[in-house]
Amino acid sequence: MKNYPQLFLNTRKAGSFLGQHPWVLEKSIIDPTVALEPGTIVDLMHPKGNWIGRGVYNPLSRIRVRLYQWDQASELDEQWLCEQLENAVAMRDAWQLAHGPLDAVRLVNSEGDGLSGLVIDKFADYLVVQFSAIAMQHWSSAIVNWLQQRFEPQAIFIRTDQKTAANEGTEDRDEVIGTVPDQPIELSENGVRIQLDLASGQKTGYYLDQRTNRTQAAYWVQPGPMLDVCSYLGGFSLAACRWGKPTSVLALDSSKRALEQAATNAALNNFTQIRFEQADCFERLGEMQKSGDKFQTIVLDPPRMASNRGNVAAALRAYHRLNSLALELLLPGGMLITCSCSGRVSRGDFAGVLAAVASRQRRSVQIIESLGADFDHPIATNCPESEYLKCFICRAK
Repeated sequence: MKNYPQLFLNTRKAGSFLGQHPWVLEKSIIDPTVALEPGTIVDLMHPKGNWIGRGVYNPLSRIRVRLYQWDQASELDEQWLCEQLENAVAMRDAWQLAHGPLDAVRLVNSEGDGLSGLVIDKFADYLVVQFSAIAMQHWSSAIVNWLQQRFEPQAIFIRTDQKTAANEGTEDRDEVIGTVPDQPIELSENGVRIQLDLASGQKTGYYLDQRTNRTQAAYWVQPGPMLDVCSYLGGFSLAACRWGKPTSVLALDSSKRALEQAATNAALNNFTQIRFEQADCFERLGEMQKSGDKFQTIVLDPPRMASNRGNVAAALRAYHRLNSLALELLLPGGMLITCSCSGRVSRGDFAGVLAAVASRQRRSVQIIESLGADFDHPIATNCPESEYLKCFICRAK
């Protein structure tokens, strides 16, 4: 058994890790007397000297330690890493064996698979690896080697976005190992054809967490005009045209590139009733309110609005404003599909936003279905923030 440097919780946080939360924030620990390099494996100790867990230290991050092990006899090494990767992939394989193969699937979901700071998505013969922690970046070679042996992909895209890199005190990355596809790849999702440009897509390329929700929401789309806000590649719009009954669809997004790909996807499926428009969603909804536009169905799928606890109040105000604008545009009896992907905003808080909006506008809003991320985005019971996605299918009278 190796001897790892020890970091001690301060007395105020001594009882905070009985539930084995994987994040140890800067205010929770006593700074080490000897400087430790980012990526150093450490043991987290109780002020009284009891061992709590083992993880990776980063003095440059607000999350000082990411904990990965709760058994003191275990070694935090490449063998453990590969076992974790295999366990994660085995769960996805079991689901596909029972339900049928998927063209695209999330293989590793960070905290949900006990690998905080690592996300891996598989799109046909291509893999996208997203690092959000120095802890996992230090094992990048081992992860790539394991993926190459396990899947033999055409290419592996490796990414760390600028915001994450700044938070972790590292450099952003956008690398490719293998042969880059010379054109967008095509996938099928629940009967809908979708093309993805993996070289320029957001995050890992596509939001697989909404896979089932897109289809489930489509079943509630009745005849009439539909508005899809923050549409990205048109997932909700495409599913609605495939499985619902919209007479017309207006899809809004701020990204010109995303809308161009979305228009291509609509053409692939021969969906001529969708119109795509580049716009700031808040501004455009305000303009529609003034002009008296009305819709039978409205989808709200905005980007994350709260990355930490300090942003929660502002995020709730933004969700309130967005849903308020949408409700004013929604016909009586219409359907509102509203989403939040902010892990710091709880399901109860998000439902509270809807209640406040409904009360202010004197309308009755029913939550018919309360959905979350798809099966390949498991939730860690020791990390409530990993239940980040909320998707409410609502009817407004």
